[in-house]
Amino acid sequence: MQLDYSNQSAWPFTGQQRQSPITIESAAAQPSQLAAISWRALYQATHIAGEATTLKVSGNGATYLNDRDFDFQQLHFHTPAEHVIDGQRAPIEWHLVHQSASGQIAVIAVLGRIGKPNASFEALLDQVTPNASHDLTEPVNLTALLPLTGTVYHYLGSLTTPPLSETVEWYVCADSVMIGRDQLARYQQLFAPNAREIQPTNDRPIIAERF
Repeated sequence: MQLDYSNQSAWPFTGQQRQSPITIESAAAQPSQLAAISWRALYQATHIAGEATTLKVSGNGATYLNDRDFDFQQLHFHTPAEHVIDGQRAPIEWHLVHQSASGQIAVIAVLGRIGKPNASFEALLDQVTPNASHDLTEPVNLTALLPLTGTVYHYLGSLTTPPLSETVEWYVCADSVMIGRDQLARYQQLFAPNAREIQPTNDRPIIAERF
């Protein structure tokens, strides 16, 4: 079923205190010496789907988040970006969804900026078909979509699509990743805007970590 982003108030809620996305003010974030993200395996897409509202891929990958192992589940995109940092909204944001052995969900959010073309994004755009899905003949290397260093803003929140469950550990990367202007335009021709509205922070702590 296609989500109606023009009538988000009608979406069903399962909680109302720790919803996502949020606005992040870097000056108000609490500094930490923790190393938030450590990529532990090659990220590859093996299946691609042109869903009703986004390009989604699944495949292989693993990371270490705050001293715990998480396996990569899927990657999908939002235009414009859902999270806002210091009042700035990026043109695109992608979510790397992970799960631990205990079932905990962690999402690494990466903001895109316009610059040189991105090889991983190009490979996905070349193989996606709207309203269709298929296994990839050759895995797509997703490395170019992953930031390598920088600040990560960590907070507790929710899924940004129904059921909006407040069960997500968020890691929002401050350092953006470049994609080409033409690549963004190609994506926008295929998929309509799909950013959820900003939600109240409700005094949740936001931790600034490094990786």
